[in-house]
Amino acid sequence: MLNNVEKYINDWFINLKPDKMLISVYIIRKSLLEAVTELRPKLHGRVLDLACGVMPYKEFLKSSLIKEYIGVDLEPTEYHHDVKPDFYWDGKRIPLNDASVNFVIATEFLEHYFDTNLVLNEIHRVLKPGGIFFFTVPSVWPLHEVPYDYHRFTPYALDEHFKKSEFSSWEIKPLGGFHYNLALSLGLWNDYSLSGKYKKIIKPFLNAFVKYLIKKDNKSLTFKNGQMYSGLYGFVVK
Repeated sequence: MLNNVEKYINDWFINLKPDKMLISVYIIRKSLLEAVTELRPKLHGRVLDLACGVMPYKEFLKSSLIKEYIGVDLEPTEYHHDVKPDFYWDGKRIPLNDASVNFVIATEFLEHYFDTNLVLNEIHRVLKPGGIFFFTVPSVWPLHEVPYDYHRFTPYALDEHFKKSEFSSWEIKPLGGFHYNLALSLGLWNDYSLSGKYKKIIKPFLNAFVKYLIKKDNKSLTFKNGQMYSGLYGFVVK
């Protein structure tokens, strides 16, 4: 259980401080926050946060244009001692009516759902015509929430999934480019491979190098052979 949900969300998702958290977590959460910040001015009407967990971006995204923010998640997990979703989900059918929401948000979720087309068809069903599905997915990240870690997507795989689910258009972007990829890989090496004493010695130097890499990063929007990216996000229109 979380002692203070608001503080947890602020420290680990919004007001990020590299010296207070694992390097890799800081790097990936920074890129996610940048993507969510791009989403924020687009939001209006009814918004569905799918597989919402503690709904870490709810307050950050809040505005007068949002009429209702709906959290949907699987049957109770450890998070739900502290933050309860508006609806529980059986993992098959989203418990909302057809064409009932303007936006669906799913951050770092699609990799955990084995049948990608099933869940995309459900997202398509609940979106209003012209509604937008916002997603993020990892590329460089260790196995997590095992055994429920199924996919690492390329933009071309996502293209095919969106076509099959009959979305009208979509834009897929990298969360980070080559430099960001290297920064994240170094952070993961430090956080999960090195022993404790070496982590403490190396972290200040690595933090400085990571800051440099992030500043130099170039997020090319044209996917081609040889390109590296740290993760993907995008806007998918019904």
